[in-house]
Amino acid sequence: MLRSALDLAETFEEVAPVAIAMVAARHRSIVDNESGPILFRAFPGGYDPTHSLTSAQRSLLRAFVNTDEATGSVRGNCLWFRATGLPEDPEGIAALL
Repeated sequence: MLRSALDLAETFEEVAPVAIAMVAARHRSIVDNESGPILFRAFPGGYDPTHSLTSAQRSLLRAFVNTDEATGSVRGNCLWFRATGLPEDPEGIAALL
């Protein structure tokens, strides 16, 4: 259902509350299976360090960092983070915030 919502939404901000809540819920299966689609929707075209992060992007990244110890949400999904041009570790993500 989340993937359909991500596809149908015109902007990430439309689905950000649900996506962020799913990451923040600390369910490992959600983080493992949905991280890529969530990150690609939040950063269409990839992360661009010349543009400021939106509030929704900051909240999403904060949720990933806050759940990393419990779920490995960043470290366990480093390929997704790399694919979007984001740092591949919680410390690198936290530095963006």
